[in-house]
Amino acid sequence: MTHRPLYAKKHHHWFSFILIFAMAAFIWYLYPKFSPEKIIEQSELKNCTFSAKVQEITAPKSKIKAYFMPENTNPIISIHFSFAGAGSISDNAKLRGLSNITAQMLLEGSANLNSQNFKEELENYAIEISYNADYDDFNGSMLTTKDNLPHAVKLLHNTLALPLLDAKDFERIKQQTITHIDRLSEHPSEQLNRKASEIIFAGHPYSYSPLGKKENIRNITVNDIRNFISKNLAKDNLYIGIAGDLSTKEASEIIDDIFGELSDKNGIKTPQPPKIDFSLSTKDLNENLPQVLTRITAPGVERLSKEFYPLFIANYIFGGSGLSSRINQATREKEGLTYGAHTSLSFLKQSPLLVGTFSTTPQNFARMQEIFRNEWNKMGQEGISPQELKSAKNYLIFSYNLRFSDISTIAEILAYMQKENLGKDFLKKRNSYVKNVTLEQVNIAAKKYFAPQAPIIINYGLTEDNHEQEHK
Repeated sequence: MTHRPLYAKKHHHWFSFILIFAMAAFIWYLYPKFSPEKIIEQSELKNCTFSAKVQEITAPKSKIKAYFMPENTNPIISIHFSFAGAGSISDNAKLRGLSNITAQMLLEGSANLNSQNFKEELENYAIEISYNADYDDFNGSMLTTKDNLPHAVKLLHNTLALPLLDAKDFERIKQQTITHIDRLSEHPSEQLNRKASEIIFAGHPYSYSPLGKKENIRNITVNDIRNFISKNLAKDNLYIGIAGDLSTKEASEIIDDIFGELSDKNGIKTPQPPKIDFSLSTKDLNENLPQVLTRITAPGVERLSKEFYPLFIANYIFGGSGLSSRINQATREKEGLTYGAHTSLSFLKQSPLLVGTFSTTPQNFARMQEIFRNEWNKMGQEGISPQELKSAKNYLIFSYNLRFSDISTIAEILAYMQKENLGKDFLKKRNSYVKNVTLEQVNIAAKKYFAPQAPIIINYGLTEDNHEQEHK
């Protein structure tokens, strides 16, 4: 058995991050003046600049292009790739969940390796391979050591070119997915997401979970998976990021070794964009729950829009900066109405949105919703202050290098840069994009996107009035 070298062991960055976040939240509770922005301001990160060079490379045979960043600190290589448009948005109406089932089945054996032997090979050679399907894209990744790269490349290639698709594994995966859907349906937050998506996207593929529908999953066949791979996973919708201990020649050649046998062109039929009725305003979904959960949906911007960075900063100040955001200061810190409220930019390819969530008790709901609407309207009418802009820029610029502490994250960012056409020099220019945003630009974006009529607010639970009627 090949032993996993120490440097190849997967470090659980997520656990460290959660621990740090929990400690930060506790300190905030004890000391109201605690601020993550101040920590970044006083740290060495302030003086860091991004200097690594990103190359656009081309595979010698297939001519597939990728973004590549050499990183020789450790003998580790990471690859991330996306097949654009091959996520759940591509699922046939009668086969909701096909993309997700396919992603799982690609890890259930290939070529002459059954499911168990395949997983043992990954473990023995310190290789990680994963697949997932989100709303828009079908994604994959690989992480390995330099010594084991040839074997890793072969295994990854075989998952795409020679998937085993064993009948027993297939039925097991389908049943596991159905069970997972049932378990998720027991969580109020998941119920809200599903109900809200059905209302907002009204029949569009975005209205369905990427996990699919149980009745459709039962009807998916192995031939459906083979057709999905042949039609949806092709060279012309493939975007690749590679990072690690490789030469340019080595990186270019493994592209052919992994993806060279894919179809040249995909056969995806992209649906029409959803038509969202933002005049809906507010909808209450009555359910006897201990909390009222709320989801906010408003128009957003596309990634390459000139309004992206102004709205990015406005959102960060309003609800994207954690406990120090405006909405948390007004609702959590001053009045204790919620454990937290949050807003963010969502980049669904066919429907970019500004979304948010909060929860509170039925007794506090009316006040919570009043403050949220007041703060939303205030952002749209008054915008932000020069000091808020300065603080937001400092944090967003100085904290950016934190994203590059993990080789897998770097590869994922590179693939995203290629897919979104951000340019291979994006990492060097990104902070200047933030730095150059003016107060006027942010306030123009705030006026447009934090408009009083903009958000659809969907409440799941019983407000105080409905709660009283329920118990009469």
